[in-house]
Amino acid sequence: MSAGFAVYRRWLRDRRLSTFSWTVGLIIMIVATAAFYPAFGSSAEAFVGGGSSAMNAVLGLGSGIDPGAPLGYLWIGLYANVLPWTLMALGVAVGSASIAGDEDTGTLEYLLAGPVTRTQVVISRFAAAITVLLVVSVLSGVSMAACLPAFQLADATTITLPDGTTSIAPGATVADIVNGTISSFAVALGLTGLAFLIGAVSGRKSWAIGGASAIGIGGYVLYTLSSMTSSLDALTWFSPWRWYVDDVMLINGLTPEVLIPFGTATVSLLVGWWVFLHRDLQTS
Repeated sequence: MSAGFAVYRRWLRDRRLSTFSWTVGLIIMIVATAAFYPAFGSSAEAFVGGGSSAMNAVLGLGSGIDPGAPLGYLWIGLYANVLPWTLMALGVAVGSASIAGDEDTGTLEYLLAGPVTRTQVVISRFAAAITVLLVVSVLSGVSMAACLPAFQLADATTITLPDGTTSIAPGATVADIVNGTISSFAVALGLTGLAFLIGAVSGRKSWAIGGASAIGIGGYVLYTLSSMTSSLDALTWFSPWRWYVDDVMLINGLTPEVLIPFGTATVSLLVGWWVFLHRDLQTS
């Protein structure tokens, strides 16, 4: 067994309980959201309709999204906010802990005193952090797919349009859930990479958590404010929420923009590795 794989396996093993807790908590939220659809779905449009542009941005209500339809309900109730925010919080937690967590406590120097290189530690810890995020994301998608037939979310629904006519909204499919899960994972992946980068550069877990959180929340605020004033439109290109909310991949399918966070994570790994390789460890 290589030293790098041993570091990877040990880091995952040390986080079995926390990974299990994140997964269970997210599955509970998913099941609870799905279970409300039979009672709430038919009145969803009246409940969220008539809101301001800012409120619509917060809910993820763009043009063509009907909250009374199965996919529209899942979008505003889960995929526009709850799922990506939860995965982003998990990503910040594991990304900041991967290097800066042990460096803060002083245990990283003991690891590096053994037969393992800094490069092996960086790659192994980054891979382990992404593994945790991927496992929780996949299990959340599986649980959502299992809920579709149980709570009528897979059934087509008759929707009344503003002009009084009706149309048939298709039910949610497993393919839709896959698209929504991948796009949510992608948003969280980008922030995980940034948390890893700040931690690898600074050696301070608090800096990594604070910096990555500020980027995630700041991007969301920028996107929400841009719905009220076009003067902020240019700044929203730096926010992942622009493509995530605007593209609505749960409903419209995956778009090339979903690859942006993968590029962000790759650049974060490379820059973080290079800086960590050339700096001294921080003392607590």
